[in-house]
Order: sequence, then structure tokens, then C-alpha cells
Amino acid sequence: MMRTLPAFLLIILSLTACVQTKAITLPVENDFSIQKMKPVIAELGANWGEAIKKKDIDLIKNLYDVDAHYLPNDHIAIHGRDAIAQYWSDSFPFMSDLTLNMETLAGTSDLLYETGNGFVMIMNSQGTYDKLPFKYVNVWKQQRDGTYKVVVDIFNNV
Repeated sequence: MMRTLPAFLLIILSLTACVQTKAITLPVENDFSIQKMKPVIAELGANWGEAIKKKDIDLIKNLYDVDAHYLPNDHIAIHGRDAIAQYWSDSFPFMSDLTLNMETLAGTSDLLYETGNGFVMIMNSQGTYDKLPFKYVNVWKQQRDGTYKVVVDIFNNV
């Protein structure tokens, strides 16, 4: 029995040496590229201007994740899609247009960050509109259905 055990171990070791180990490869994000995402995010961003022109709060609300954070200039942070929608709704009477100009977009398919500049048309004390320039950062999170929603939105006047 003692002679067969070393011979058996020798055979097992020889066989395992011949077996090649296969490298484990993690799945790659299929077909994702920042260049492909730029027009997608730009189109989503254009919805802010459309919503302001149409006074469409549902269009604004649909841009934000349920747990989003909005950090408007000279205002406390607003948390949650419903509270953010209420802030925008309260602002509609004083706004006539908003335009975003994307400067950069980076990240992964799960989380993208966008920086840029833009302007908003704000009613002044005479009842006419002034063009107010600003800079912004939006963080977009991919949802379970594959769409993107804003999880962080911050802007500052320039």
C-alpha cells in the first residue's frame, strides 16, 4: 500500500501539471464609449430648456433619479426628486429658457459626469428677461432600465 500511494500521488501531480489554468476575465462594458454617450446626454440636457419653455414639470422630474441632490447657486441643497421638482416648479414663472453647453463628459457606463456652461433667461424687476450665464456639473447614473438620470446637479453663476 505504501508503494502505491507515492505512485498515485506522482500520477495526480503529473496530470495537474498538464492542465492549464484559464484566466478569469471580467465582463467588459459592451459597446460603451464616451463619444457615443455625448449626444445621448446632450439630448437629455436639452430637456431642461424644453421643460422651461413648456412649463412641463414632468419633463424636469423625469431627468432626476429618485434620490437626486440639487445644489443651486446661493441656495441650500435640495434632496429627492419630488423636492427638486417643486423647486423647479416654483421657479418656472421667472424663467423663459435655459441652454446647456457640454464641455466635458467622462466616466463609465454606470456613472457619467458632465461639466459645461450655459445660460438661463430670468425675469428682472422690470418684467423683461436677462440672460444669466452659469457653469454646471451633472452626474448621471444609469438606471436598471438602461436610461440615465441625474443624481447630482450643481450650478454656479459666472
